Amino acid sequence: MAKRKKTSASSANKWQPRADDAIRLAALRWFALELERLSIEIYASNQALYPNMEDVLRKAVKSMSEVGRRVSLAGNDECPGGFFLCKDGICAPMCDSAGD
Repeated sequence: MAKRKKTSASSANKWQPRADDAIRLAALRWFALELERLSIEIYASNQALYPNMEDVLRKAVKSMSEVGRRVSLAGNDECPGGFFLCKDGICAPMCDSAGD
């Protein structure tokens, strides 16, 4: 019977590509574009709804930020190529000067 390789704590946090990354990233992009499309169409239809849409989008951004905080709590210490580990614990192509 084959023995399992032990994984050290540092290698467990190393970013590794997965076969379904492209499709998952495409799905995330679709959601973002769909939010943008709906926002523009609703605003074009009725500008008075802007405060409601702004509230919904602010809540969505806040919720995503909370998900991002879980990343930094997980102790991930390596990002994929072209990304940098920012002070908030999230990998990004460029860290925001306010929160890097």
